[in-house]
Amino acid sequence: MQKIKILFGSLIALIFFTILSCSNPTLRFDQTCITCIKSQRFLCSGDECPKTFKVSENYIVTITETGENIYVTNILEAENIKPKEGIAFAIAKINGKIFLTGESFNHLWILYPRPKNEASYKAVKLPESNIVSPVFELFTSRLMLSAQNYSHKYLFDDEDNKWIIHGAMKGKE
Repeated sequence: MQKIKILFGSLIALIFFTILSCSNPTLRFDQTCITCIKSQRFLCSGDECPKTFKVSENYIVTITETGENIYVTNILEAENIKPKEGIAFAIAKINGKIFLTGESFNHLWILYPRPKNEASYKAVKLPESNIVSPVFELFTSRLMLSAQNYSHKYLFDDEDNKWIIHGAMKGKE
């Protein structure tokens, strides 16, 4: 009886993870051995931020610190942004997931690295629209977002996929 329960539980888990893995679209994500870093913030400003460039028919943004390439054409199209070179991105890696957003975006994009140089991804609506100069920081192991045009800083609750107001931006209290 115990073996049947274990077998049944394993079967349910397999079905659940199969459905979960099929529910999100995927994109190409050229990973490196540095991908095993659990959390890393990629703080940048101005010309230091990763920007898109074109290779063949694909638009790519490279995480400069690790050399990883993210093929972002599908994300740009989902944001109704015409793919082009020079679009600035804010990128952070927390607990193995990649978080990214960019100039004029309306969503935070969460990438879940998978084997064979790909990642599944999903979008979460940003707390305010049409972001200008987004900046990610880490705050108590959570992603914190601020932007030039935002009135507040926001923490992202990864478990509930929601934004929490963290405080007013300087000069906007």
